[in-house]
Amino acid sequence: MSDTPPTSEPSPERALEMRERESLVQMRALLDRPLPAEDLRANTELVSTRAEARRTEMQSVLVFDLGEERLGIEADESHRVVPCSAVRRVPHRTNAVFSGIANIGGELTLVAHAGSALGVPQGARQTHFVVVGAQGARWAFAVDRVEGVRRIDRANTLPPPTTVRHAADGCTKYLAEIAATDGRAGALVSVLDAERLSAVFARSLA
Repeated sequence: MSDTPPTSEPSPERALEMRERESLVQMRALLDRPLPAEDLRANTELVSTRAEARRTEMQSVLVFDLGEERLGIEADESHRVVPCSAVRRVPHRTNAVFSGIANIGGELTLVAHAGSALGVPQGARQTHFVVVGAQGARWAFAVDRVEGVRRIDRANTLPPPTTVRHAADGCTKYLAEIAATDGRAGALVSVLDAERLSAVFARSLA
């Protein structure tokens, strides 16, 4: 008869604890392992490329005149730009901001007077509608002149002004430096936020 005491299997809880401890040791060894030179170089290049992409992130901005103000809106936030057409007034609803409804590309679109909404005096004659907003919630507003789409570097933009001169400042997403072109001097342009602009227009219907 043997005097060796019988071995007992560890309890399920003890076995689980031992497996977790072993996994932790393996994980620590993996993390402590030095990164191969080739992998280190590849990761460094990846981070550098992403940083460079952020530094040179270009944005297309539609630039236009609203009275004496030179403003912009990101091109991908503008649905379309079309010549101004007739605006039909809506009885008991048309006001200083809500001008009425126009047929733009076969779609009845709400039209706002951007100058009144933003507190910017406009000229006597507007040339184009700029249409913003998603389908079913689109707004058009008339501008005095469309300069065109300009490319800007987002890394060189400035935050909106802290001192609000008029509502246009409150709708500004950022300030962008526009280079001189076609006889026009370079300028710092307020790039408007289309969503905030639409919200200002919509409040005129409340």
